[in-house]
Amino acid sequence: MRIGIDIGGTFTDLVLADDNGAVVASAKTSTDSLRPERSVSALLHGLQGRVKDRVGYLAHGTTVATNAVLQRSGSRVALICTEGFRDVLELGRLARAPELLYQAAPAMPPPLVRRRDRLEIRERIDHAGNVVRAFDPGAIEAAVSVVQKRGIKSVAVSLLHACVNREHELAIRRSLASRLPEIPVSISSEVLPEVGEFERTSTTVLNAYLVPLVSDYVRRLEAAVHLWNEETLVWVMQSNGGMTSADRASRFPVTLLLSGPSAGVVGGQSVAAELAVDDAITLDMGGTSCDVCLLPGNVPSISSDRQILELPVRLPTVDILTIGAGGGSVAWVDSGGAFHVGPRSAGGTPGPACYGRGGTEPTVTDADLVLGVLGDGQKLGDEVALDAGLARRACELVGKKLGLDGPDTAWGIRKIINAAMAAAVRAITVGKGYDPREFTLIAFGGAGPMHAADIAAELGIASVIIPPIPGCHSAYGLLMSDVAHDYVTPCGRELTLEVQAKLDELFGALEANAVSDLKAEGFPARHRRVRRTVDLRYAGQQATVNVPLPARGGDWVGRLGRRFHALHQHLYGFQAPTEPIEVVNVRVRGTGRINHSAGGGVASGARSGRAPKPSRSRQVMFERNEYVTTPVFARSEIDATTALRGPAIVEQDDSTLVVPPGASLAGDRGHLLLRLA
Repeated sequence: MRIGIDIGGTFTDLVLADDNGAVVASAKTSTDSLRPERSVSALLHGLQGRVKDRVGYLAHGTTVATNAVLQRSGSRVALICTEGFRDVLELGRLARAPELLYQAAPAMPPPLVRRRDRLEIRERIDHAGNVVRAFDPGAIEAAVSVVQKRGIKSVAVSLLHACVNREHELAIRRSLASRLPEIPVSISSEVLPEVGEFERTSTTVLNAYLVPLVSDYVRRLEAAVHLWNEETLVWVMQSNGGMTSADRASRFPVTLLLSGPSAGVVGGQSVAAELAVDDAITLDMGGTSCDVCLLPGNVPSISSDRQILELPVRLPTVDILTIGAGGGSVAWVDSGGAFHVGPRSAGGTPGPACYGRGGTEPTVTDADLVLGVLGDGQKLGDEVALDAGLARRACELVGKKLGLDGPDTAWGIRKIINAAMAAAVRAITVGKGYDPREFTLIAFGGAGPMHAADIAAELGIASVIIPPIPGCHSAYGLLMSDVAHDYVTPCGRELTLEVQAKLDELFGALEANAVSDLKAEGFPARHRRVRRTVDLRYAGQQATVNVPLPARGGDWVGRLGRRFHALHQHLYGFQAPTEPIEVVNVRVRGTGRINHSAGGGVASGARSGRAPKPSRSRQVMFERNEYVTTPVFARSEIDATTALRGPAIVEQDDSTLVVPPGASLAGDRGHLLLRLA
């Protein structure tokens, strides 16, 4: 058996599945933000019977790395760089992020390494990898002294042109390891062997910044898991949508920055494949944030140029857009009297006012409770019973500043948060040349199904899919994920027939590394896959286009060029067939196939063919100031024979679905299919 555990900002979710991927059980608990592994331990020990003796695999999604960057709570880092290049982190690039583009004097966050902790050494390798000035091992003594005296906890090494010759970086790491064995060292030629000293240095520094914190967390997590079952192996989700070993996650924590959200996307792919949906949009609304991702052809785009707090991270990452819109997003009024919701969240503690844990500020969850979307006394997991009176008082408190009563304030909160999420979906669809009306929305997260219909209606999306356990869907996605490792090396050649032999050589070296790593992780040849791509651009450009390699044989270089022209036309609206093409990087992804089924959802309990019966009804506001008596159904009442018309509310342990007036609902293989009028 296998377990997936996803730690979010508000809740930690667990899904238990058999070896074929069929879900056996799910559970949820509040996240302990100070010691997240305690939440994991609580869920594991809550499993009944002798389940633990049969669990050999635990897949984990975590926000530890992301939170450390957002909160600036990583470790003190020293950077060792080539003499004359200590300020590369502050020089950066001319290009600005869109939100900073029109600011005359944008406030940039300070570098993660203080200037006095950036240590220069005399050495030089040229762009072709030739040693111009040899590295003097004695020069490292000054760096050792600084690390010891200043309380440095981690070291990043990024030397000029190390991506084409790593000799000096390896020598520095060996020297530091012999003198300071307790200090982790991240070298750029291992973290990101690509051309682009700023991005390479930034990504390496970020990795070093996270290593002590994340490696300590992974050790505590493994200890908690092994206390439960010492035979269970821990794997961790990466930003690229693939799993990695706990050891590799500890050494390369920069690959974990979108760990949890990526699992939700993989779960969405599984749902779309099971229901034969070609084009989908995933929407994951939890307690703290909302993550949206586009799946044209049921394949997410992978970006290698991400930023987190203006810090570039050039690693393959599932292209997810995250906004501060969750069930815990706080409603507030600014000094000018404008009404806002988020991005600040009440989290799990104290949480929304309706939790009764001391919170007084109104949140999206409070608004949904006042509007009847959630029910008074309804339980979230086994820990929280919602209090409508507390929610109404919190909404009234903010509403007084706007001249609104409680229900009107709650209506405004819901409209604002839905508009923000709809705008995020527009950004990843319309903003990239896609029509959202041609896609199906897959909504999950504890709060996703409550808001999915409104978001779909605003965007003109006709169909919404709700997975079997939406509140634990990212944990389910962890169990649908394969192990994946990415490898890259620079090329720097023009795309001609003469470069074919060089490309074969570079691909061969990367593929050997991929096969070696996957073999060491226990994957036999039949479960190993290798995917080859190249980063191409027209001569004189800076941005690249990642192009899958065509089948080799014949004039495959010519076919690669034609494929690049077509992709460039699709992305940017033009192509330049007469311009020379540069091969910037060669990439390989090695995948270790994990045994899971195509489906694996929880089947609906109702199979009688009878009409579903509501368990009760309550007043729900679908239009401003108009409450409607609405039947409430248990999800187990909905199956493939159901033809339910809105208005209706469908409840389950981990989420609640809103079926607006005029919409229809049916079941299909454990999923709920919502069609809007």
